[in-house]
Amino acid sequence: MMRLLVPSWWTLAWDRFWFAPGSPRNLAGARITFAAYSLWVLLSRNLPEMSGLPPVFWSQVGASARWRYLDFPGHPDLERVLVWITAIALLGAIVGVLPRFSCFVSGLLLYHLAPLESLIWIPHPYARGLTISVIALLTLSFSPCGDCWAFLRPRGDQPPTQSGDYTWPIRLLQLYLVQIYFFSGYAKVMVVGWKWASASNIRSWMLRCTQNEQIRVFHALGTWIAARPLACWCVGIGTLLFEFGLVTALFSKRARWVLVPLVAVFHLGILLSMNLVFLNVPQLLVFANWDVLTAWFKSLVRHQPSREQKNALREASFPP
Repeated sequence: MMRLLVPSWWTLAWDRFWFAPGSPRNLAGARITFAAYSLWVLLSRNLPEMSGLPPVFWSQVGASARWRYLDFPGHPDLERVLVWITAIALLGAIVGVLPRFSCFVSGLLLYHLAPLESLIWIPHPYARGLTISVIALLTLSFSPCGDCWAFLRPRGDQPPTQSGDYTWPIRLLQLYLVQIYFFSGYAKVMVVGWKWASASNIRSWMLRCTQNEQIRVFHALGTWIAARPLACWCVGIGTLLFEFGLVTALFSKRARWVLVPLVAVFHLGILLSMNLVFLNVPQLLVFANWDVLTAWFKSLVRHQPSREQKNALREASFPP
């Protein structure tokens, strides 16, 4: 406990957290993950048509919001061009063609495009799938994210080694994700109180989500949980434990290996019981150790027989 009072210990802990030697594969994996996810969300929406809606739909959008995101009605053709530029930039980030520049361009354009989906019907553009992507892509643009798994790299470059330059971007991306859960739990406790985890509150939410015809797809699991107070208590307490506890994944490898997969399963349970989808789940791959996954994949390939070996084995098994 005495070491916590020593300033040098905090300095070393700070450097160890942000600048410990990191793998270029992990940073490249994060680049591909966020770019591919952003491209999926971008192409699943028809954002340019939002700009072409009649002016009455934009009547509640204030001038400050329009200028903040440079979103103005009546320019669907321009927005289509910007969507195509963003898609091309995201493809460049995925395959590693000018990855830093591609991340920077796509991050800036998504900042402009993302609010088009929701700005006309809610007062903010957040929580629609691209909020984290914007700041993540801009963070990646200022990091050496193209040192590995890049299609175009200078021929004279040496294979990158582990460095602290590959660690701080990963830590920031992980922090972006963890804060979603932490502040979600914080809001529950501050607005509703600890009684948010009570069986009566969880039962009300389960029944509301399973009986809402606009979002109702799955209803069996939610109805089953709502009928059992103990299950409701477990869901409520477990939710707060996950949301406040995921922050430990930033500091502990064991917590990372245990909590991150459990959080993914947790979101699957929310989908099946409450019909609520958290689009950012694929971004949890930023916690993955791509060195381990790459070694595992190579070992699988190495132990698989080649096509010639398979043909020889087949001929030996079935002689003419």
